[in-house]
Amino acid sequence: MDSLRIVQRAFVVFVGASTIFVLCLARQGMVAAQDTTGGYKLPANCRVTLPADGRFTPPSPVPVGPAPAGFHSSIELGVDQFWYGSEKSWTYLPTDGTWWGSNRSVPGDLADFAYSDKLPWFRFHPAFSEKDGPLIVTGKRLDGPAPSFTEKFISNAFPRDDDNAMIMGGVNIPSFGCWEITGHYKDQELSFTVWVAARPSALPLLTSGLPPAKETGPRRIEVAGVTQAKSLVYQVTPEAPPAAKAAGVSGTVALHAVIGIDGRPRELQYISGPPLLAQAAIDAVKWWQYRIALAPESGFGYGMRESVEVDTMVDVVFPRSSD
Repeated sequence: MDSLRIVQRAFVVFVGASTIFVLCLARQGMVAAQDTTGGYKLPANCRVTLPADGRFTPPSPVPVGPAPAGFHSSIELGVDQFWYGSEKSWTYLPTDGTWWGSNRSVPGDLADFAYSDKLPWFRFHPAFSEKDGPLIVTGKRLDGPAPSFTEKFISNAFPRDDDNAMIMGGVNIPSFGCWEITGHYKDQELSFTVWVAARPSALPLLTSGLPPAKETGPRRIEVAGVTQAKSLVYQVTPEAPPAAKAAGVSGTVALHAVIGIDGRPRELQYISGPPLLAQAAIDAVKWWQYRIALAPESGFGYGMRESVEVDTMVDVVFPRSSD
């Protein structure tokens, strides 16, 4: 009975975390990446992770069918999904090895992701613990050039470690192609490969019937760069241009940025650092994602706080080349 209650509490957090994550990704929902080489068909040279590589059966009492009475959510998988991993780290994957993105683009000054979605990560015996640090998810493209990325997700932070059976994570893929995704937590690592492709018949953006934009934008607060850096949850690795590499240029580029209420940087301006690295720094930071900032005081409604923009500085480090 205690074990059932533990998983029930995990799914209460699942619903709340899902809501927050959807808000974070609302701006990125139906977008297309700059690189469209992914196409629709899975290429022979992309060795995706399939059910033949090993199906996993979640340990009791995690429900693998319709949600029992009293549960706030179900983790029943469709016929096109399967569990993959082990007791210390598992998730679910598509049976055809493909994550379908979108072929639509949203205007704006933000970098558009090829694919964005939630992805829960599970761990039992022991479960996730706040004191053991975040779950770190990394991704690298295997079949062509694209920025590698790193995402961080914290545990549910229940007082008892065995209450944290799940972390609601996610994936933001910068471009279509063959991607290796790895989840790192404490002493455990789980890797899999997926083909990220544009959906052949993506639905058009639903823009009609939306209320007009407010004339006044969200409130903006100032936050020191070192403080704001602690809220960074997604980043791609900056790549120095060939001229900078040839000249052996390295160092830190400082940018001024405004972090929107969706957690994405915009209005990026070069402040200082090696000029040869300035544009590369801006190109990388456009992809980054921060936790949504909330006003320091209450009063936006019962149990709610106002989302605000953040005026801050961002440091982008280009290490010295090992060549």
